[in-house]
Amino acid sequence: MSAAPTRPRPPQTLLGRLAGMDLFSVYLSGFIILYGLVSIGLEHGVGIVGFAKTPYLNAGAYAYSLGFFMLALLFDKVRLTVLVPHPLAIAMLVAGFVSAVVGFSNGNATPYIGAWSLYIVTGVLMFQLFRHARHGNGEVARTIDSLYSLPFLALMLVFAFLSVFNKDNHYQYVLFEVIALYGVLMRRSLIEKAISAIIYLCIHLGSNEGFVQIEINRASILAIGATGLIFMLYRRYLVTLFFVIFAAIGGLLYALSLDDATVELLPRNVKEAILLMKGDDIYNHVSSYQRVYEGQKVMEDYEQASDAEWLFGKGLGRTVDMAGSVDRTVGQHALLGVNEVHNIHFLHYAVFHKFGLAGLTLLALIVACVVLWFVVDLANGRLDRGRMFLYFYLVYNLVFAMPASNFLLANPLWPAFLGLLATSRLRDGKVAPETALQPALTWNPQSGRTFS
Repeated sequence: MSAAPTRPRPPQTLLGRLAGMDLFSVYLSGFIILYGLVSIGLEHGVGIVGFAKTPYLNAGAYAYSLGFFMLALLFDKVRLTVLVPHPLAIAMLVAGFVSAVVGFSNGNATPYIGAWSLYIVTGVLMFQLFRHARHGNGEVARTIDSLYSLPFLALMLVFAFLSVFNKDNHYQYVLFEVIALYGVLMRRSLIEKAISAIIYLCIHLGSNEGFVQIEINRASILAIGATGLIFMLYRRYLVTLFFVIFAAIGGLLYALSLDDATVELLPRNVKEAILLMKGDDIYNHVSSYQRVYEGQKVMEDYEQASDAEWLFGKGLGRTVDMAGSVDRTVGQHALLGVNEVHNIHFLHYAVFHKFGLAGLTLLALIVACVVLWFVVDLANGRLDRGRMFLYFYLVYNLVFAMPASNFLLANPLWPAFLGLLATSRLRDGKVAPETALQPALTWNPQSGRTFS
């Protein structure tokens, strides 16, 4: 008997496609759209720009994440084991609870205690959510296909393009940077590569000086370098990596040899970095000195600290007096005024101030875990394109947050990415043949071929 002819599948409607998206892609898509609309509304509807916008964007991001978690439970998109916390989640909750108790006992700012408690609890919930998503909702490949669909790439391009001519970015900087980098480096479609490249260009263009110019900060340069490193390790471009490092050192030496008149023509952050490496006084550069000044204020706060405070920190809601700061914008946009500023830029100082040596130890363990997972996956041939998207974001964000701590500490996306990576590794299997790449520029003794 001949098999019955199969009917062609009818074209999916927009709602049908949305229903077919996995949990993580729905979360990311909603996050990008909400963030963009809230940012545009704050700037053009209310007139709030700059650092003053950050608390409202954070409130929207965390309210959205909490609501998403509740809806995932309601619609049975996650297993009930989500309520059984992972040891890392327990450690985070304990650290948050102890720090909140210390904060109340020290009389720290109550609004900040509440906000940071929300950050910690929501971060843990997002980590748990994507560790325990039901089968089919933790497949990274489906997430990536959704993000790089042409309609969604077009939407991201609109947000990136509008930001060139507005005061602020209407997107989470790290997420868009990673999506653009990944699209250029890892996607096969030339159209996707081209749109990703245009998005990347828009990210690094700005018009705050009254005309469009290239804008890039030092944290981005370091983060791009770290992401490029893991990309070349994944591709086994070991010889290429050697020459890239050699070229980077040569470029650095060349930059240091430039005269001051030439350096003045470079983007502000690049110019500042070169001048500092050439021995210029850090006090002459407001953004760099501000970070050092904040660190000094944190250590001053510890001059009379008890042993318990050295171990567990000064508690959630701890602030520093920025009345003597050279950067006046820090105090102008603080919710409680210049005498109670809670944001510390350097990640190690921010964690130490609120969580003490215990918090720094926990942070070091998390970073070591991500690095170890990457090394193990690389050594065992378990890295595929989907998992690399997760590593791109986690590594880029970690490096970027070193001088900009809020991109890690007040960011519900990072624990969500970490949770999805954890569940991806739990469901591990053999990678697809196309991802099991040969080492680059090495000789295969069986065939006598050299791979490039």
